[in-house]
Amino acid sequence: MKKYIGFAITLLFCNATHAAVYMIDFKCEPEAYEVFASLTLAELDAQFLPGSAKIARYHDLTTGSGIVLVEADDPTLVMEFAYGWSELCDSIVVPVVDDEEAMKIVSK
Repeated sequence: MKKYIGFAITLLFCNATHAAVYMIDFKCEPEAYEVFASLTLAELDAQFLPGSAKIARYHDLTTGSGIVLVEADDPTLVMEFAYGWSELCDSIVVPVVDDEEAMKIVSK
């Protein structure tokens, strides 16, 4: 259910005319880290589809969770990337903004 809520929020708040930043909040099974460790950094980066790019990925190895920040022209590119890991990881994708954009929004 959380995945669908995250997708709905992504679609509601995405700006289709400009690249937006999305946060993938993930929690993985231990087997996912076996797959992860078998790949090179170049192979991991190549998993992002054209029109999207990884900004950063951070792991909490003690819990098997973490986040990925992705810039994309289209939220479906981010969803497709997350779906590629869905057999091993649960994830939620949400749009995020930086401080400057947040200040503009809350100042209205």
